[in-house]
This record gives sequence, C-alpha cells and structure tokens, in this order.
Amino acid sequence: MAGLLRQRSHTVRHSELLRAIYERLNDVSSTLRARAFSIITECVTHERQHVRDAVKEVQGARGVACRLVAAAARGVCDERAAVRRAALSLLQRVLAAHHTAPVDADLALLVGLCRDASIIVRSAAIAALGEMVTQIPTEAVFDAFLAGPMHQLSDPENKVQEQVVTQIQQLLTDRVDTFVSNQFSPVPWMFLDGITRHNMRRHLQKACTLLSKTSNCINHRLVDVVSTHLGAADDRRDLQCLVLLTGVARLVDYSDIGFVLDYYYKLADDTEERDVRLMPLTVELLSVWSRFASNEQRHALREHLVRRLATSEDETSRIPIATLAAQLDPENLQWATEMMQLSEQRAASGADVREWLRAADLALVSPAPPAPSLMQLFLDALANPPPEWDGAEMGACVAGAGRLCVRARGAACRAAPRFAALLRDCAAPTAARLNALLVLTDICTRYTSIVEPLLECVCGCLSRESPPELRRAAARALTRLLLAGFLRLRTPLYYKYCALLADEDNDVREPAEYYMTCCLTTETIFHHFVDCVLYYNNETEKMSFDARQLIYDVMLQRMSLVQRLNAQCRLAREVLQHAADLTDEGAGELPPALHAALLDTITVLCGPRMKLPRKPMANGEPADIDDLQERVTTNIVSHLTENEKKMKRTVAEVVVPAVLRLYSRLQLRGGQLAAYLVKLATDLLNDYRHEIEELIENDEELVERINQFQETIGIESSFGNTRNLVTTSAPPDPETPRAPRRKAPRQYKGPPKKRALKI
Repeated sequence: MAGLLRQRSHTVRHSELLRAIYERLNDVSSTLRARAFSIITECVTHERQHVRDAVKEVQGARGVACRLVAAAARGVCDERAAVRRAALSLLQRVLAAHHTAPVDADLALLVGLCRDASIIVRSAAIAALGEMVTQIPTEAVFDAFLAGPMHQLSDPENKVQEQVVTQIQQLLTDRVDTFVSNQFSPVPWMFLDGITRHNMRRHLQKACTLLSKTSNCINHRLVDVVSTHLGAADDRRDLQCLVLLTGVARLVDYSDIGFVLDYYYKLADDTEERDVRLMPLTVELLSVWSRFASNEQRHALREHLVRRLATSEDETSRIPIATLAAQLDPENLQWATEMMQLSEQRAASGADVREWLRAADLALVSPAPPAPSLMQLFLDALANPPPEWDGAEMGACVAGAGRLCVRARGAACRAAPRFAALLRDCAAPTAARLNALLVLTDICTRYTSIVEPLLECVCGCLSRESPPELRRAAARALTRLLLAGFLRLRTPLYYKYCALLADEDNDVREPAEYYMTCCLTTETIFHHFVDCVLYYNNETEKMSFDARQLIYDVMLQRMSLVQRLNAQCRLAREVLQHAADLTDEGAGELPPALHAALLDTITVLCGPRMKLPRKPMANGEPADIDDLQERVTTNIVSHLTENEKKMKRTVAEVVVPAVLRLYSRLQLRGGQLAAYLVKLATDLLNDYRHEIEELIENDEELVERINQFQETIGIESSFGNTRNLVTTSAPPDPETPRAPRRKAPRQYKGPPKKRALKI
C-alpha cells in the first residue's frame, strides 16, 4: 500500500487506501500497527498534494489534527516500543505541520515518553521536543523541554545524556550572541528564562559540566559574550546572565573579573528596588573567581562587604557575603566575632527575631562559638512562640536555630526533637514547617544518627494532607539524602517513598521516579515487591487501584526476566496459596485487605510485564528489526537460558496449581475475582503449555484439576489425553519405515599424490 500511495491519483483512489491503513492502527500484529503509523506519518507532510488531500478526506469534518492526534495518543500507550515510537513520530509530524502552539495535553504526552522504559522511545521523544523548541519557540514548549529532556541528563544510558547535551548546546551556546539592541536570537534567553522560572540551576550546571567534557563550547568566548548582556537590559536579563555565568564559572578560569566587580558595586549602590536573587548570585560568582582578583581589588571588596554586613538588612545575601568576606582574608575574622557578639547582646536585650537571625548567620564564619543563651532563645521561642509572631517570623526562628545546629552537635541534639514536633503540627505555619524540614536535612548530612529516629516525621510530610510546598520539598530532600548515601531505603520508608511513583504532582513524583529507575538496584526492588503488594492493600493505606498498578509497573520494568518469574512464584506462594488455605479452613468472605491484594496479584500476573518474550518468526519481515531492537534494549532475549528455563518450570509447578486450586474454591461465589482467575488460568495454560505437559507425566492430580477447569469454562480438554504417559494403557508409537542411510564419504589420511607430467 505504501507503494500504491506514491502512484498518481488516477491509478488508485488514495483515500480508500489511506482509510484501510488507518484501520490497521488497531491491528493485532505490532509490526502492522507500527508500519501503519509510519505510512500515515509519511502522508501527513507528503510532497504531493493529492496525498495530503487524501489525508484530509479521510479525516472528514473533524479536521486533520484532531483525529490523527487522538490515534497517536492511543499509539504512544501501546505495549510495544516500536509502535510507541511510530506513534510518537506521527504526533510530532502533525503538531509541526500546523505551525501553531501545541496544547498542553499533547506536550504532556511527549514529556511522559521521555521517561519511557525503552531507549528508542526516549530518544525519539527527546529529539521531537528538541526539534519543536527550535520550530515553535513558545514558553509552553520550553517548559515541556525542561520537564522532559532536561531531566534526562541523569538518564542511565550515556547515549541519551549525550543527546540531551547536544540539544542544549544547539539551543544555548551555539545561538548566544553579543548584545546588540534587538538584534540577537531570543531562543537562548527563553531557555534561560525557563531555567530561572523552574529553579533548575542544578540541571544547567550538570549540562555545562557534560558540555565541557564533550565539546569546547564552555570557554572564555562564552563568558565574553554573556558579559555584554549583564547590566545592559533589565533585571530579568541580568538574572539569566548570572544563572549561566555561575553554571560555567567553575569550568572556566576567567581572570578578567572587572565586569563582575563593576556590576556588584552598581547593584550595591542602587537605591531602587531590584530582584532579590541578583545579589546572592553575584556574590557567588565573585566567590568562584575571587582568586583572580588583585590585592587592591580583594582589599577594597572585603572592606565593602564588611560595611554592607554592618549596615544592610538584606537577609537573603547575608551568608554569601559573610562567606566571601571570610574567603578574601581568612586570617582576619575578628570582624565576624565582634558583629556576632554585638547581635547577641541586642538579642538578649529584647531585640526582635531578625537580630537573632543575624547573630546565627555570623556564627557560621566566626571563629568564636556563639553564646549558649542564643540557642536557648531559639528553643524557648519554638516551644512557646509569642502570640504576635506571624509565619515569617516563626520561619526565621527555625532557620536561625538551624544555623546553630549545623555548627555544633550539642545544639543539634537539643533542637532536633523540636523540629520534628513542628513537622507533626499541622496547624503550624507552612514556612516554619518547611524550614524545619530543611534544617533536619542539613543535620542529617552531618549527624545522621540524630535524624534517623525522627525519620517518621519527615515521611509524614509526604502525606496527601500536607501542603504541596512541603510535599515537594520532602520528596527532593529524601532523594538527595538517598543519593548521597546518608539514608538507606529500608521499610517503612521504602513503602512511603515508592508511593510517590503514583503521585499526581509532577514535582513530587519526578525525584522518586529518577531514584527508582536509575539508582535503586533491581535486587532491592525484587526483594520488596510482594511486600509492597500486601502493604498498599492495608486498610490504613488509602490508595486507588490504578495508582497501585502504576507502582507495580515501574518496579516490574526494572526487573529481569528471571526476577519476574521469581516474583510470580512468590506471589503464588504468599498470596494465592494463603487465600486458598483460608477458604479450606471454612472462612466465609475473605478479609478486605486480602481480597484487594488478590485482585492486584491477579492483575499483575495477567499484565504484559509478566508475559514471556515471544520467539521471532522464521519468515519475519524487514520491519521486524524494530521489534528486535526493542528486545535488545529492554534486556529481553528471544531464547531462554538454562536458568530461565528452570524458572519457567518452577512457575508451572507453583503458580498453575495455586491458581487452579483457588479457582476451585471461589468458582461458586462468582464475581470479579472468579472472572480474573479464569483469565489468569487460561493465560497460564497457554504460556506454560510445554512445562505443564512435562509436569503432568508424574502428577495425576494436576491433570484432573486442569481438565476440571477446562470443562467448567467450556473448553475442550487438551491435557492428559491418550498419548500422555499418565495413562499406562496408551498404545506404543507405530514403527515407520526409514530411508536407507547414505554411505559416509571416504576420508583420505593425507594429501593426494601428485602425478608426473609426461611430455
């Protein structure tokens, strides 16, 4: 049909052919589905007008985009990676053909495919979003790029990381130009604007680090070009410049820092209200490049910083400024001690909480320890906050106490229980609870043993009743602690953390997805799989059926084939056989938790993740190379090793009898559970037919159960027939005539003798 579509219009009616191809999008064969998507994708932007007219004719009055996008949306959810990739290409081609901003639902599909289990689908989705950013540079498209490909900088496949890094280079470093009024490309600045809006500085720093290893685009020229934009436009552009400069500062030894010093003095002396993020970023940039400053510049900058600390009330940049001042002259820190002691005296005399916070900030760089009375002020305020305090003052009190906890272990031991109690208090201000969570995270990086007994309070922040800001911060904090090795994912933290995989909030779900798919070992996932099935069905855990299945699916994606077969056996022993034992004991209705666990177990066993890999066809078509590539990239091979064959026999020995036994007990009750068991038993008898035939040679009870099950559901008995070895009266195999054997060719022991040439 693809060849017929390329013919002239009077040869064959293209709309009829295209309609027939469109019907094949739902074909049983995955190869045909993928091929149909590919042909329609080619027709959407075909060079010949009559082919494009045929596409419009097939669509009817609904329009070209609506029906094709709906078909592509169904295709990207297909179980085969080749079909998902072909549907993704169709979706990309349709969205690009209209040259209009795509809707959020279409972009969400592409973002979700960037985290697909198959590498070919992930690469195609990343390429599609990268191409769309350059063709349709809108804020929504850039947000989709940052939500999808940007997070794949931590992908387990180096190929995917290199692909994302190449796209960032094309968007950012290759397009940035020297500042000329209204004569530069807006694409890199839109990209940096998205970085600042979504607070993705860490992702940008990682991208710059990878770029410095793979190319030479992170160099002095980039700093020279960006420096022309700093201070030339507005605060928004300055913020974008500083975000990029701080990302490359540790990778480039830039000695001409005069433009940074000029911008700092201009920003410090400006009386107008500026963006509060500009000063901390400027000070951070100076901290990295301060070693290239001359002695005069270092002395003048240090004096200016100390004066600013003494007079300014800016709390957001106080710690970076104090750190930079101490870095410029580490031998002379008397100023920090004097300022801290002065603030302590004011705090003891009845000053407000801002003076307490100033003393705690200066204590981070002061060589002298803070007074014990300062910590007591914070603890008393946390226990009995003054009634006139609002959420901001309570949050400042928590932050100040956290500064002192970082400096001394004794202070951390005294204050950590107060922070945990504040996290449990749902009536406390959100700012105070958020700061308490961050303080406990900082304490855990230094004194892990103090926080481990209080970990339940941190996990409580992940509950759905907590504020969204607190849940997002808790997910990020736990992921950072797990990645750094300060915490281990043990139960019950494992159950709480894995529940985030089904969370509706992307900012809560993404850290858990990254850790589960890239960092956690498959042995750990397999070890806790059955426990998760039982835990998430407890009466105390309120989780929907779809959410539980999503969690199981993410876990099964990581497991190998042998681990999946082992998981089937464990589910049969610990869930199916346990339910059958309860029915044998005469129990009435199954407990609600066990009933829900049974439904989850049967759904998982019937799902595509538990299906055995199919063997390739002997006369496969050339298009089957996509199917083969999917098998290779997902670590599924078409032939089974000896260990896998052994596990298949174990599954047939354990799972099949358990399912048939449970069905025999529950068939009279009917209902959804019995219907699920029928489907599961039918699939098992088809998938493990060879292993079952080997087992029934020595197990007459299994033969009887299989025949009884097939008779119950109205299927002709196919096991234990007259040719089975269970029946001793089976006639022997007839003797068939054999063809005569060919004589073996004569073998010569040595080379043939050479004949003499007679002339």
